[in-house]
Amino acid sequence: MRLRAFPIFTARAALSVSAMLSAGLLATALLTPPATAKDEAPSDPCFDGKLSIKDVLDACQAFIDKGNDDKKLVIRAHSVRAMGLSATGNLDAAMDEIYTAVAIDPKRANSYFMRAAAYHAKKDYDKAVADLDTAIELKEDDPDFYLLRGLVYSQKNDYDAALTDLNKKVKLDPKTTNGYSNRGELYRKRKEFDSAVADYTKVIELDPESAKGYVDRGWIYVLQDNLDKAGPDFDTALEIQANNALALVGRGVVKSRTGDATDGSADLRMAERLEPGVFEQVRALGVK
Repeated sequence: MRLRAFPIFTARAALSVSAMLSAGLLATALLTPPATAKDEAPSDPCFDGKLSIKDVLDACQAFIDKGNDDKKLVIRAHSVRAMGLSATGNLDAAMDEIYTAVAIDPKRANSYFMRAAAYHAKKDYDKAVADLDTAIELKEDDPDFYLLRGLVYSQKNDYDAALTDLNKKVKLDPKTTNGYSNRGELYRKRKEFDSAVADYTKVIELDPESAKGYVDRGWIYVLQDNLDKAGPDFDTALEIQANNALALVGRGVVKSRTGDATDGSADLRMAERLEPGVFEQVRALGVK
């Protein structure tokens, strides 16, 4: 596996609840600040994005060991190592790299964001909130800081604080889908289904090819017992992504509840073959 294959470098805007619940969140957080002319293309294997995980870990360690006067590049090397270590499941070692990055420059907001992401992956939510508080004090206009803190608050079942942060995320970054998607999930937890529908509709407006947007909205319609609207959403999701197990379960549920039990059962069986744990996901949505 090569480091460039990870969604780490590009997926900061793709944060979702499910991603936040895995160590992959740390990788999402490991984006460095926009490159300056000085460090845009450092000529070192640590930064070229083409090596295997093992090789990039070794290259970045060699870069660190030989010393460099540019502390931004040194922090970047520690960040890349943290990314690689987290991708291999070595979250404790990744955390050590992030602690080093914080020590090198205690005023760098993104390092606290990185460490908060690692704490979140370790389910140490209080420490995650503390680091995000510091990150926001240092840089109050980064929408992803509020997104992550909102998701941490949601994990702590502090839905009011979570909503405040997700509202801030949407205000600062109204043109990307992840704020609306995660706020929609929060509204589902709060059983504010009309608000959830509105947010998932916004996701679809911003990204009409988002199968997830249609699936998420479809399940809210199921929770509202609005099967006339749920069915078309699941159909559209399956047109976009034919093997979407949650959409197949949704379509199967709609068919079964509207008198087409045979086809509904077929959809449910296919969904289970595609993703054996899919029914647990549906139950977690509150669907009975």
